[in-house]
Amino acid sequence: MTELYLYQTIHLSGGTPRHVGRHAAVLSAAAKRLFGLSYTPDIERLAERIASTAAAENYPHALSGFVRLELLPDGTERFLPAGVSLYKGYALRSLQPDAVTVPYDNPVSDAPTSAREAAAQLARRQAELAGATVAVRSDRAGQLFSADDAPLFAVRGNRVVTPRAADSVERDLGIRAAQAAGADLLEGPLEIERLRHYDELFYIDHRGVTALASCDGHPFMSLVAERTARAMEANNFQ
Repeated sequence: MTELYLYQTIHLSGGTPRHVGRHAAVLSAAAKRLFGLSYTPDIERLAERIASTAAAENYPHALSGFVRLELLPDGTERFLPAGVSLYKGYALRSLQPDAVTVPYDNPVSDAPTSAREAAAQLARRQAELAGATVAVRSDRAGQLFSADDAPLFAVRGNRVVTPRAADSVERDLGIRAAQAAGADLLEGPLEIERLRHYDELFYIDHRGVTALASCDGHPFMSLVAERTARAMEANNFQ
């Protein structure tokens, strides 16, 4: 049996959940649109429950940790431990994986659903069979959208380009951090045929920034990705 739910993964630093209200807003909009559900949690209470989940797992305060919030169609909430980081706060991860493009469409909606997550997991498996770690989603026309279900950013010179996409806390943080780092930000299409022209390709999820070492064999750097990660952590974006 396949279970349907919405999900968000919340970053905690020093035991304190970040951007809880914004994660709740993403869930609220998707729940209304897809489930016909009014989801209006008390944000302070929601943050307490997220922090309690982390505390029950003895997450170290010296590092960041993650808690996954799942929302079922009947309004039931589930709080699940989602691991501990090697870093404290948002960071440029030291791992720079190789990626390949995998053409597929998200089922029904780009909202953060279990169906979208399952499609991304299958794409990741296809990437692994091709000798890579990350699947960069494309459509049949060669437009790029995401990497491992996370918002994708490409760099050429001092310009950062990200595709237009559904609401995402991490995408919004990435846009604001890239701008704070001094980059020119453009929301527009990314194309497979232009991969070789990009200097960097990176994605942003609840952990921070991951710079890709390559995609479809094209190598990339990580200079703007590093600046973006520093700006994400240095600025208290509300």
